[in-house]
Amino acid sequence: MKTGRQLCGSPRRRDALRAGFSLLDVLVSITVIAILIGILIPKMSHVHESARRVICQSNVRQIGIGVMTFANEHGGLLPSSQFLGTGPGRANAAPQDMDTLRLATDQWDGLGILFNQDYINAAKVFYCPSHRGQKPFAKYAPIFSGGSGEILSNYHYRGEGPMGHGPNGPRTRNLDRIDPAYSSLVADGMQLRSDYNHRVGSNFFRADLSVHWFSDPGSQVTYSLPTTKDQANMDQLYVPQFWNKLDQSANEE
Repeated sequence: MKTGRQLCGSPRRRDALRAGFSLLDVLVSITVIAILIGILIPKMSHVHESARRVICQSNVRQIGIGVMTFANEHGGLLPSSQFLGTGPGRANAAPQDMDTLRLATDQWDGLGILFNQDYINAAKVFYCPSHRGQKPFAKYAPIFSGGSGEILSNYHYRGEGPMGHGPNGPRTRNLDRIDPAYSSLVADGMQLRSDYNHRVGSNFFRADLSVHWFSDPGSQVTYSLPTTKDQANMDQLYVPQFWNKLDQSANEE
C-alpha cells in the first residue's frame, strides 16, 4: 500500500506543481493576445463604419423623398435656396453653402424648409453618424428645439437638376423637366474636407427615387475638398464638378 508521501510525489514534483506559469508563458500569452487585438480592432472598425453608412443611406433616402414630396405639392418645384443664385431677389450663387438649413436670420433655406414645413420631422435625419467635422447634431439640437441662429447639416443640397443634355447641360428646379438619368439631388456634405462623411465615398439620392454609393477608395475626392471656408468661397467650381461626378457614376454602375 502506497503512503501519502508516495501518492503526492517527490518534493521537487510538488514544487513544480505549485510554480504555475513561468514568466515566459505569461509573455507569450500577452503577445498572442496583443496580436489578436491588433487583428480584430480594424475589422470591428470596418463593421461599425458599414453600419454607420447604412444609417446615412437611410437619412439620404428620407431627405430625398421629402424633396420629392415637397415638389409634388408645390407645382413641381424643388425647395428654394438663396445659395442657388438664380431667380429674383436671391444672392450670388454659393453652391458650397447649400448644406445650410437655416440662415443666421432664422429663415429656413433649402433642405431646412422640409423640416420647417414638417416634410421631415426628425432633425437628426440631417446628420450622418460618420461625421467627424464641426457640424454634429449636438451643436444644433438646442436651435432645432426653439433656439435662434444658423443651422448647418451634414448633407448637401443641389437645388436643381440637369434637363437631359448630359451632366453639363442646363439645369432647372422643375422636377418634371429634370432628367432622371442625370439627377443627383442630395449627397453627403462637401463644403469642407471635414464634411465629407465617409472619406472613401458618398451616399447620394437622385430624382428617380434611388440611393447610390459613389465609391472613392483612394479618397481622391476627400483630398480635393478645401479645408477652410475661405478656400471654399474662393473656389466654388468644385461643388458643381462633384455633382457631375455623381451624375455620371450612377450611370456607370
